[in-house]
Amino acid sequence: MVSEMEFPLETKINGKEVNSYYRDSFKVRVNKTNLEAKNVYHSIFGFLPKPVQLALSLRNSIVKHFGFSASNTEMSLPLDDIQAGKKAGFLVIESVETTEVICGAYEPNMDMWLSVLKLSEQEFSVSTLVNLKTKTGKVYMAFIKPFHKLVAKYCIRQALKAGRI
Repeated sequence: MVSEMEFPLETKINGKEVNSYYRDSFKVRVNKTNLEAKNVYHSIFGFLPKPVQLALSLRNSIVKHFGFSASNTEMSLPLDDIQAGKKAGFLVIESVETTEVICGAYEPNMDMWLSVLKLSEQEFSVSTLVNLKTKTGKVYMAFIKPFHKLVAKYCIRQALKAGRI
């Protein structure tokens, strides 16, 4: 089960909001036990569905002309390589703890963070925070927000459906 939730106070990206920002959070009830945050992060972002990879490729081909990162569509590394300081696509893994993984991306138009946080033994949150620094960033976010929510839920549901979490 995947549902939108209030932005979790416990996440370490809470409080990074500056001026104009966007944030959302989704709660997922996992089927497996004894999972750490990095297991859930890898299970979702290490196996992006083909339609999502195609959409990201299309996005990259368009937004690179507006000062946004246009790296490959990978957002994860092999599970054993998920460590602070490593790069996964356009994201830099900033923190890896048993209860939370935080990744970030810093661009001229916006700064973005992604958090996977363990809420309880069977519940995790997947949260996004984006600080919008320019008008271009604000226009981009206004356009992408509905797609972001659909894609986030879809990727999480696919990880559940495949039995990875």
